[in-house]
Amino acid sequence: MKTRRSLLTVAVTATLLCAACGSATSAPGGTTADPSATAAGSQTSVAGGSASPAAQVAAPVPAQYQQAYSTLQGQVSAFAAVAEPGPATSATVISSALEPADGNAMHPGILQGSALQTSITMISGMRAMGETGVTVQVSFPLLLSSFPDSSEYLSFYRQVAAAVHQQGMTLTVEENPLFPNMSGLPVSGFYAGLDLQSFAADYQQQAETIITAMQPRYLSFLNEPDTYTANLHNPSIRLTDPVTGVEFVNLVLGGLDRQGTSLCAGSGTWQDASYDQALLDQTSIDCLDLHMYPVAAQDVSNLQAEVTAAEVAHRPVVMSECWLYKQSTDGRPVDSVTSAPDEQKDGTFSFWEPLDSAFLTAMVDYARGHGFAVASPFSTENFFAYQAWTPALEAETPTQARQSFNLLVSQALKEGQLSSLGSAFAGLARS
Repeated sequence: MKTRRSLLTVAVTATLLCAACGSATSAPGGTTADPSATAAGSQTSVAGGSASPAAQVAAPVPAQYQQAYSTLQGQVSAFAAVAEPGPATSATVISSALEPADGNAMHPGILQGSALQTSITMISGMRAMGETGVTVQVSFPLLLSSFPDSSEYLSFYRQVAAAVHQQGMTLTVEENPLFPNMSGLPVSGFYAGLDLQSFAADYQQQAETIITAMQPRYLSFLNEPDTYTANLHNPSIRLTDPVTGVEFVNLVLGGLDRQGTSLCAGSGTWQDASYDQALLDQTSIDCLDLHMYPVAAQDVSNLQAEVTAAEVAHRPVVMSECWLYKQSTDGRPVDSVTSAPDEQKDGTFSFWEPLDSAFLTAMVDYARGHGFAVASPFSTENFFAYQAWTPALEAETPTQARQSFNLLVSQALKEGQLSSLGSAFAGLARS
């Protein structure tokens, strides 16, 4: 879920940044980090925009993860069985998240650091992998003229968008609320003063700014109603109710000048498909936006129902986020806000890499087979590195584990290297 971005917002601007500036990376305590000491699986150079498959070395699964691993392996295999590859001429945009530009990482003075250059570096790396799109999280209310430092954030995202367009890639923007427990910006008080009507009006204002300044091909402004509701923490805005969700979407779309941008809304596949059916039937959205993280039988069933509903309504599907969720195996995410740090930590471990590869292969096959407009995996950093699990790493806090992981990602970006997963995804993107 979007909450999986959480720890990145703390660490990415401190550790990924050196990939762009070329400075040495240091581990906590001041010692120079040696990526070879913790990286697992071979890496592949993407210099010159080419990548050859890397031999993937399967890391042993620690005892405490073996049951979850086995269950997820079965679930991914079942999903793969229904995900038939699409035609070679599929027009599905293969994208991924631009993590250094994530809205939850924004802070005053963002233009004074290296976040922008890092984002541009990663865009080039994504293009070299064969990706044809970039997905950017431009969080609400960053670009509202009344929000502190909005002009600086607007300048940042204008330049990010320009870099994407310069590469000839398709830009998808997600306009999702900032996480009060992740972002250092003053949003809790801001959310508390909203009701559904004022929330929708402000959302529309930021959507207009995004469309004018960034010119995205797709703009998703509702995609996880449960996460939105949890983050807003405002009893007058309960988007988990499909009636309220429909009202919100119609308020945002009313009078909005789309300027050729396709507007998207939807839910996560862990929610009942009836929510998306209501959006398709009762709003004028251009696309249905889906997120997929858990992959149990019910999630796959919901996905199939939602995709069928979109096909019947003649609306394309944009999957602006997908990744293999590891914190639970019953098809329902653990409390998505509070569990995010642990999910972020677990996702760095290299023993998950074969499952991540199998999931993304099935997801791309399914997206192309059903003619999705966009398929965008979430954890782009894993395309560059993983870290080997150790008892010492297991004992670390999520923040500490992410720090060492981000050092590996930084080094890989600087050297133009891909993880085995990144090499596999590059092959998918080019196929």
